[in-house]
Amino acid sequence: MHIKDRVAEFINQVDELEVRQLTNIKTKEKLEKSVQRLLEESKVTAEELEIVTNAVNILHQISDEAIQKSYEFIAENINAALERIFTNTTRRIRLKEYTRGQYPQLEVELIVEGGKTRSLRTDSGHGIMQIISLLCILCIIVITKSRRTLWIDEILSGLSANSRMIIDEILWSFAEIGFQFVISEHGFIPKGAKVYKLKMENGISRVEDEYIEQNGVYLDLSGNSVN
Repeated sequence: MHIKDRVAEFINQVDELEVRQLTNIKTKEKLEKSVQRLLEESKVTAEELEIVTNAVNILHQISDEAIQKSYEFIAENINAALERIFTNTTRRIRLKEYTRGQYPQLEVELIVEGGKTRSLRTDSGHGIMQIISLLCILCIIVITKSRRTLWIDEILSGLSANSRMIIDEILWSFAEIGFQFVISEHGFIPKGAKVYKLKMENGISRVEDEYIEQNGVYLDLSGNSVN
């Protein structure tokens, strides 16, 4: 499924979940009040208490469905991109939720060949961290319905030329659903981008030239381009 269609489907699902969430919250509050009232009146039997308490727990799980949908959306889009970039090896992510103290935490695990798990922070290359970080940000903007504008400032330095070209295609997919990108990168100019060349004079920069990039520029750290 094209990323534009996946995003549209996800947004529709979230909208439906939000409506259900409001209803569930109100129902949950009523049930909790019922539990408290019955306890205060000392008229609740063990069976009645168990039924009402289980209903509250079920509603809590339903309210978490929107969070799980968000996790799935992030993982699916990142893994689809990793599959395109790493064609000869296994690179996938898994989102793992856990609690530290009283605060929920979310960890990104990197899955490699044989189902082995690597630390994204200490056991993986800089390039894959940049890819995953960028895609996470894009997905979170979609999920939170934030303003679809992103400044990309030297965050793709560890990518190969081929990876940069694939990232270009992914960015255009997000552009098709209303995203705008301001990019300041060495050796990376998306095809079709409006380019502004700046020149510094007397400590002040000005636009020296502007044009539309027709072919795209995708260089790695060594200055090699896509073959």
